[in-house]
Amino acid sequence: MYLGIDLGTSNSAVVGHTDGSLRLFKTADGTDVLPSVIYLDKRGHRFVGKTAYDRLLSAPKNVAHGFKRSMGTKNQISLAGQTWTPVECSAEIIKTLVGQAATEAGSQPIEGVVITTPAAFNQMQSEDTIAAARLAGLERVSLLQEPVAAALAAISHSKQKDGVFLVYDLGGGTFDLALVMSTAGVVNVVAHEGINMLGGRDFDRIIFDSIVRPWLSTNFVLPRNFQADDKYRHLADVSKYAAEKAKIQLSASDTASIFASEDEVRACDENGEEIYLSIDLSRKQMADLIRDRIEDSIGLCRKIITANGYKSEDLSKIVLIGGPSKMPIIREMLEAELAIPVDSGLDPMTAVATGAAIFAESREWDGDSSVQKSTKQRETVTGDVGLSLDFKSRVSSESTKIRVKPSGEVPSGVELEILDEEGSSSGRIALNGPLSVKVSVRKNGNNRFKVNVFDKIGSKIESASREITITRSEASAASVPMTYNLAVKVQHGLVGYERNKLDTLVKKGTALPAQGRQTFRAGKTLVGGEDDFIAVEFYDMVDEVDSPEHNLHIGNFRLNSLDELERGERINRGDEFIIDWKMSDNGTLSFSLELPALGRIIDATNLYRHYDGGINYDGERGAEVAATMLSRAESDLEELESALGHDLDSSGDIRKRIERQQAALSTSVDADTHRSVAEEARKLRQDVALLKMSPENEERVLEDEASKAELSFDELRDLAQPVDSERHDKLLVTTRRAIREKNFDSARRSLGEMHGIRMKVLAETPDFLIEIFKVLAAERHLAVDEALLDQHLKAGVEAAKAGDVERLRFVIGQMMGNRVSTGADAAEIVELAHLLGT
Repeated sequence: MYLGIDLGTSNSAVVGHTDGSLRLFKTADGTDVLPSVIYLDKRGHRFVGKTAYDRLLSAPKNVAHGFKRSMGTKNQISLAGQTWTPVECSAEIIKTLVGQAATEAGSQPIEGVVITTPAAFNQMQSEDTIAAARLAGLERVSLLQEPVAAALAAISHSKQKDGVFLVYDLGGGTFDLALVMSTAGVVNVVAHEGINMLGGRDFDRIIFDSIVRPWLSTNFVLPRNFQADDKYRHLADVSKYAAEKAKIQLSASDTASIFASEDEVRACDENGEEIYLSIDLSRKQMADLIRDRIEDSIGLCRKIITANGYKSEDLSKIVLIGGPSKMPIIREMLEAELAIPVDSGLDPMTAVATGAAIFAESREWDGDSSVQKSTKQRETVTGDVGLSLDFKSRVSSESTKIRVKPSGEVPSGVELEILDEEGSSSGRIALNGPLSVKVSVRKNGNNRFKVNVFDKIGSKIESASREITITRSEASAASVPMTYNLAVKVQHGLVGYERNKLDTLVKKGTALPAQGRQTFRAGKTLVGGEDDFIAVEFYDMVDEVDSPEHNLHIGNFRLNSLDELERGERINRGDEFIIDWKMSDNGTLSFSLELPALGRIIDATNLYRHYDGGINYDGERGAEVAATMLSRAESDLEELESALGHDLDSSGDIRKRIERQQAALSTSVDADTHRSVAEEARKLRQDVALLKMSPENEERVLEDEASKAELSFDELRDLAQPVDSERHDKLLVTTRRAIREKNFDSARRSLGEMHGIRMKVLAETPDFLIEIFKVLAAERHLAVDEALLDQHLKAGVEAAKAGDVERLRFVIGQMMGNRVSTGADAAEIVELAHLLGT
């Protein structure tokens, strides 16, 4: 038996594939899906699913839910006074789903399990999902992107196996979008997009902030941010639960009530009045609240269609996946805005698990890895008559061809006949040359065919006859695509004037599994026996934006001189640093590191530290991280508006998005909101960066940057060496000439080198280094490891007091390695990437 698991934010499901058929394994309550909720009672008993979900109202402090959105972070979940990780919570859900399958299917062995993940999941989130599966006791496990699974389910359900369509997957926590082409049931994902923090939980938060909080504040005397007050924490939890139930009800009716009685709320306001909830909510109100978020998703639909050379009329349908996609406004807006029919024949709650089960059966499993089962087969027949039989051993269509080619001379009068299991015959065909015989593949699973050869008097030639098996699958995936650009931070620019950029290691859209080899050079010297390291920093990079500060840091590999180098071994700056990488179709990276100067190859698989990229969004500290990142986005926008004056029409939309995030953060106390704001802040910065590079803005932005560069260097001129001043002045002339000639790429290169010169001058200034050190010390909330920060602070103070500039610069570099990457950090000019670009 093969299992497909949809590990969802709100609900999860499991489907089995056995003996050629698919089976949905229901929960103990008889429902199709399992709420992704855990309840722990006072005696330590665990309950998973509906029983736990029902406790959200009466005992929310003993309930964990929504933890999928914390995968890949350092968030901790409080459950009945205990501390759980998102991985541990996810493992409980997986164990329960596997238990459902075992209960219904008996003792059938599990050949392999496929768990789905959002397309927008990065390396950290994928690794956490694998870790959860391992913790749940699964060994043969693989991951599959949810849109691919949904596409497989859609094709298996449809009689039409050919065409181009969209998979619109709006779940409880994420939005995934895939443009899919299917040919004879073989699914190929043409392109994919996703928003990591857009789903039903975001809609719940909007209802709470826009409807529930104002109503409570109007009808009762409460503190402004009552949800942050322990006295009213239960009220906030009950309110959010009631809002979610009303939202779900509006999928089936025009009105709903956000209701909770005094007994359920169990709290009084500041005047001693018992608090209750009774708010009418209409479908139209709900639609108005979330319309702009749906428009965001539709904008992504337009982008993916046009960017790949299609028009709406080229697409046959839109397939809806995920519970929130059942909301009528989704269908209405999609059909009105895109003019593409919406397919309603697929169950959006179980389709992803179905597709995962189909994919699991298509894999050949070996230990903890899997590869696609071979689809082509050849049978060679020797004896009285020599033949080769070529056929597809796995198909998704209802018919296929068996190609028969004689080898050597065939006696005259020899005939061939192919019979299926029902006795249907191809008829006897003269075997006097190559043949192509069409056969019907009648059922899912194994279909056996007898290929019989007869001599000229009609007697069967046993030595030349064969039985072959062709497996018909519901659908199959041509390949699994890489869903993001995996990049490495490197130094670029002339020696002495370097700055950090990103170099792509694995491009988005690459068919997985994939492997490659890329040569870099060491950006610093490393000596065996000394306490130092070379860090290879990995990023999830958006197209066209190659600055580290605008992209998501997802972890490091650290080559530590104490652990990996023998005493006396030395890696010099400029030595070759070769990465042989492999990206599995799970979306997880492994690689080895070749150091030709030492004649060494280091297996780096176990040295990749995705934990370095994880951020803790819990509590006040999480709010500070999100606020810091949002302020970076606002500064970027203000800088762009300053360069362009008031001519930037599209900045109005970005400004509204910033204000929306500021409003969410102002009333937030939960890690989920903090992470959502931080994710949107990074996306805002990327959008601003792309606006700077747009044809209508590019020239004015570059002119503004050139003017600022000139003024900035004039302030530093007295500190600069004559050679640096002369070089900067020449580059300024080159930049302005390139702008006049519309050679904007050249202008950007010159500006980058000018920036490197200014940073070199500043980095050699003790007062400047001390100011950077103070900034890093003050932003304690951005430290990954606070104990390590304290060590760095002590070392930095000692270096500053001793006037040891080199030591202070080294300490600042160490502090940067222990810091959440938020972008625009002045310390980046001191601590350059440890690799050089080629």
